[in-house]
Amino acid sequence: MQRIGNEIYDYPLDKILVSLGSQRGVGKNMWYSPFRKENNASLHVDPKKNLWYDQGAGIGGQNVDLIKRTLHCSFKEAVRYIQNLGPISAEEMAVRKSRTVSSSPKSAINKVRPIQSNYLMRYLDARKIPIGLAREYLKELILFDPARRMNFTWIGFPNNAREWAMSHPEGYKRTTRADVTTINTEGKITLEPSSKNVQVFEGFWDFLSWQVMQGAVKPNCDTVVLNSVNNLSKAEAYIKAHESANCFLDNDEAGRNCLRAVKDLLKDKKVTDMSELYHQHKDLNEMLQASRGYNAGMHLSPRM
Repeated sequence: MQRIGNEIYDYPLDKILVSLGSQRGVGKNMWYSPFRKENNASLHVDPKKNLWYDQGAGIGGQNVDLIKRTLHCSFKEAVRYIQNLGPISAEEMAVRKSRTVSSSPKSAINKVRPIQSNYLMRYLDARKIPIGLAREYLKELILFDPARRMNFTWIGFPNNAREWAMSHPEGYKRTTRADVTTINTEGKITLEPSSKNVQVFEGFWDFLSWQVMQGAVKPNCDTVVLNSVNNLSKAEAYIKAHESANCFLDNDEAGRNCLRAVKDLLKDKKVTDMSELYHQHKDLNEMLQASRGYNAGMHLSPRM
């Protein structure tokens, strides 16, 4: 799955409107609607929040929403449309980011609860992660975005900082505070090692995928989920406390660099590159999704 960053929403609406054949109207930040005919421009653009509202139609939203409505396309097609427009200048992006930082309050987590929404159930099903396993390690997070005045439902994976690594069905990723997650053989988050071996995963989807393949809810050795290869330094002491490591890292340059770093940490100790298992895929979860022998309806045992 292609990962789509939040920066896609920062692409300026005025440039998108021009690309869709729209023109400016009379009045500040007023445009002619690109998805309906009108004699007077009634589509208002808020350049600070990068949001639009069509006063004549009584609807509004983000740049992606505008493209979907105008071109009658899917979310992925709208994202691809923005990506094909090409980059904006560094000066324009700097102005956009400064406006966003100064004017937009941060999103807040309104609710943390067990996974229950059908929206996330379908997401887990697509990832081939059984709901029983997911509920052991993941939570459903309801975020309120004040800039968009909307609630969003995310998957949340707790880390050692008692914060969250988050994933969204549309492919977005974010974190409330960057940190790793260290899990013992009882499936609990703790800094205390409980085994001689440690397994290292880049993200929590890969960790859960391995548990599916093992047919067990709890890991059979200590586990580090980096939540990003950039967090490796936060896991150095924990990894070095073990005699060997199995690394389940992405098949890309960042994953290979992280593997070399783990080998440097453990020096003469045994470090196994597990990526050979999924060498035809970017990561372990991508391989699981392509596998016919696994499905989200599986029942896993507490221990192998």
